[in-house]
Amino acid sequence: MTGVSFVVTVYNKAPYLNAVTAALFGQEGEFAREFIFVDDGSTDGSGELLDRLCAGRGDTRVVHQHNAGLSVATIVGADAATLPWLKFVDGDDVLAPYGTRVLLDAATDLGVGLAYGDWTLFRRDEVFDFARFDPATATARRVEPLRGFLKNCPVTMSRTLVERAAYRAVGGADPRISTVDHFLLLRLSWRGPAAEVAIPVGATTEIVPGRMSDNVRYMLHETNRSIIYFLAETEHLPWRYRRTAIERAFGRAWKWQRRHCSATLRSRWFWLYVLAKLGPPRLVEPLLPSTLDAFTEALR
Repeated sequence: MTGVSFVVTVYNKAPYLNAVTAALFGQEGEFAREFIFVDDGSTDGSGELLDRLCAGRGDTRVVHQHNAGLSVATIVGADAATLPWLKFVDGDDVLAPYGTRVLLDAATDLGVGLAYGDWTLFRRDEVFDFARFDPATATARRVEPLRGFLKNCPVTMSRTLVERAAYRAVGGADPRISTVDHFLLLRLSWRGPAAEVAIPVGATTEIVPGRMSDNVRYMLHETNRSIIYFLAETEHLPWRYRRTAIERAFGRAWKWQRRHCSATLRSRWFWLYVLAKLGPPRLVEPLLPSTLDAFTEALR
């Protein structure tokens, strides 16, 4: 029998933890499991609530640490894991009862080290009811997601199941990137194919105050930073993939400046984007770090 280590990072998520833990402890499937919660220095009582919710469970561990950020919390949780598969979950995301099972079945059947599914939203006043989704109808296909992830990364780690050996082979979460998802998924998808499962494997509420992903400027900054590191550290990446990543990075910078900072066609951001689309990647790639400035310049 295989097994799954659930790694849950928590920072000030007290209002959501009852639903999150209930969904975790109710996961369907005939597989061994352990639950590792990392309280990353919460100040809203999340750590104490986790201790109460997990009390008496021999398969559960709560790690308390000073606030060090999502990447470090992910590293701590993954390092504590002992089972062959890792199921990362954000502290405000709720898994479907069948979520882990369908991902594990897909990854096993297709012989891959990464599987991911769809996601859905619930209103804040709704009960997380996944009865309208029938896991018996879920389909899985083997995909090569790298080029899509270089364009954009709509997949979050809560939507994934990762083989622990694959996670370790690519170096795990990187403390240089605080958002974890994009850079880790780029490296995993460069390593090999994935299983894409056509059913929501979890959900979150439409509005979660303080959610990192609501800070669009910061998320775009970290996305481009992930691209910079990935291109610099990945040998033998096909030129068409490299060009795709470069164009998208400069495109993000230009569109942000145009929409939020009144940049015009005379601005350097537009002409850098043009250069990225028309110039050879080897000429343009050294300019990639400049795109980070687009998201850190003061807004007008």
